[in-house]
Amino acid sequence: MKKTLLASLALLLGWGGTAFAQTEVDALRYSQLGVSGTARIQGMGGAQTALGADISSLSGNPAGLGMFRRSEFTISPGIQSVNNNTSILGERNTGSNSNFVFPQLGVVISSRKGDSDASDWRGVTFGIGFTRLNNFNENYTSYRTQSGELDPTIVEYFADLAFQNNRTRASLDQEYDAGITTLEGLAYGGFLFDVDDDSVIYEVERVGSITQREEIRRTGSQNQIDIGVGTSYKDRLYIGASLGIVTADFKEEKIYTEAEGDASTPFTSLEYVDEFSTSGAGVNLKVGLIARPIDALRLGVSIQTPTAYTFDDDYQRRIATTFNDGVETAAEVPGQFSYRLVTPFRATGGVAYFIGKYGFITADVEFVNYGSAKFREDDDFSSGGFFDDINDGISDNNNSVVNYKIGAEARYEVFRLRAGYAYNADPEGGSSYDAGFINYKYGPTQNYTFGAGIRLQNFYVDAAYVHTQQDSDYAPFVSGTDYSPYALKSSGEPMLNIDKKQNSVVLTVGVNF
Repeated sequence: MKKTLLASLALLLGWGGTAFAQTEVDALRYSQLGVSGTARIQGMGGAQTALGADISSLSGNPAGLGMFRRSEFTISPGIQSVNNNTSILGERNTGSNSNFVFPQLGVVISSRKGDSDASDWRGVTFGIGFTRLNNFNENYTSYRTQSGELDPTIVEYFADLAFQNNRTRASLDQEYDAGITTLEGLAYGGFLFDVDDDSVIYEVERVGSITQREEIRRTGSQNQIDIGVGTSYKDRLYIGASLGIVTADFKEEKIYTEAEGDASTPFTSLEYVDEFSTSGAGVNLKVGLIARPIDALRLGVSIQTPTAYTFDDDYQRRIATTFNDGVETAAEVPGQFSYRLVTPFRATGGVAYFIGKYGFITADVEFVNYGSAKFREDDDFSSGGFFDDINDGISDNNNSVVNYKIGAEARYEVFRLRAGYAYNADPEGGSSYDAGFINYKYGPTQNYTFGAGIRLQNFYVDAAYVHTQQDSDYAPFVSGTDYSPYALKSSGEPMLNIDKKQNSVVLTVGVNF
């Protein structure tokens, strides 16, 4: 039972070793998209599939490019803050950070024909734009106090790894001299356990309660450059396509500490740091159309192909052990790994209804099958092999969902007032994680948006506020058992609940020419 509990502790902190750095969580990170675009579109919850005539059409429905009557340049700076409130077993913690961002930048060149030209095809519009799809910056912290010999700690976990892998002092010394490549080798180098001549493992002496603390720091973003073209047929049917070039960078630093509450032993505390960073690039294609059967009604549809990424990971782990007479440190040999990821296909439909000169209401519905994401080896374009189990976990645990957005704009002379709501459904839908490696459960995401703007003949300014909230659970357990490191004396399954709130303020300045 104790070994089972130690394995649970490893799952809690994501210590699966570098071979399983790619999980269902990573696939979802690059598959879920937030509210993005210009301040005008963000102020309406991101609903734009049937709207058109906004540079955000490049990353939404490129058919909207066909509605431009003039060329346009836009730039959108903003400020984004993230607050994470975590709780587990009555303990609550808060982490927050703020960043200056550029969520949008772009230009469209319109060559629309004049009203005197009777041609059915009314011209062509080209565009290129930059859009920030996701912000990965966040921090959160959890801690608890362990007491009793059955409560697992990281020291016991490391020692158990050495036992399970039949490590001897000679093999550990050899690894230390050649370069540390295993977790038990790292712990041995940090003087957290020793092995005698009979291969008996002795953990570092500790007594009393052990305070455990884990801090996770994440930074990075997911951005897209779109190059698109759109046209109009009789100003009733609009067709467009765009090529998306996506870049992603993500860095995660886990800092885990254990401190002894009793000063009677030489051991004081340990700090285990797991650093991971990745960068990748991918491509996708979007095609769409918008129909305007009557002046007051627009109907839109767009599809986006799966995004094919190539990622390069870098990782390293290190330990520092503090004794009452000094500090012992050890570091793993830095590692690298390259692989491919294909994110899901997306299909979106939308409608917009105009109420004369007073404004409009618009809504989108999006279909995404998160279970279709696939990891692949860097030199293998067919699924299978190394990632079989992980891809099975993605397919089993992630579902097809329908996301929706709704927004409205009210107009009075040159002034605009906007509001919107966007809902991204739970991608995992209450699945049991039977094939998962990381027991992290996303919840649905809700976005509440507001905006305002001024539209002049050759110039406009728009502002938007977006409030995003999501509850997720970090739920460690071992498949097939009822035990976790937090459930030694009861059958309940405690979870680290993460209440994430993100606030964004975006300003868009546009010039027509």
